[in-house]
Amino acid sequence: ADIATGRAAPAVPRDAATVMVLRLAAGELEVLMLRRTAAMRFAPGAYVFPGGSVDPADSSPEVGWYGPGPAEFGARLGASAGLARALVCAAVRETFEESGVLLAGAPDGGPLADPSGPSWAVDRMALASGALSLGSLLAKRGLVVRADLLAPWARWITPEGESRRFDARFFVAALPAGQQATEHAAEADHTAWLRPAAALDAARAGVISLLP
Repeated sequence: ADIATGRAAPAVPRDAATVMVLRLAAGELEVLMLRRTAAMRFAPGAYVFPGGSVDPADSSPEVGWYGPGPAEFGARLGASAGLARALVCAAVRETFEESGVLLAGAPDGGPLADPSGPSWAVDRMALASGALSLGSLLAKRGLVVRADLLAPWARWITPEGESRRFDARFFVAALPAGQQATEHAAEADHTAWLRPAAALDAARAGVISLLP
């Protein structure tokens, strides 16, 4: 009511990126969802797609890139080329941090990453803690962001009445062959592959919590 009457200003939404990772299982389309821990300040206990806020380092020119250019993404995202580049990099970074799925590969469209093994687990933790940037991780591994694996899908902005707001661009991507999804214990306590209709039915029945 205060916002509607001009007595209070709504919080400025933060740019964010979210990825719906899809796979086919027995001919059925499934989407990866993570259950946020009860300790999270935003949407505790909710089932969400991997994603998060854009960090300043996501705009770094050191991040290698393959696929449609930032300007093309910007035209579809309603954003400048610079912001679009940061959104795509944030999408790749957050998806790897939260689910272990890495949408990256060799330069010039070469083989995709295989982020398995102890050394990758160490790098994933360093990325999540901020000790390692996405650009440094990819350069170290001889990889680049595979923008061609991501397609813009939707845009949702948190309602004005909320104190924590996000301007979230949603992307869709297929699970790369050979990769496995595993949650990041600090942010999620359960990983689930759900049929979209089944997830909606479960939310309506009160079995799981989904964001509106």
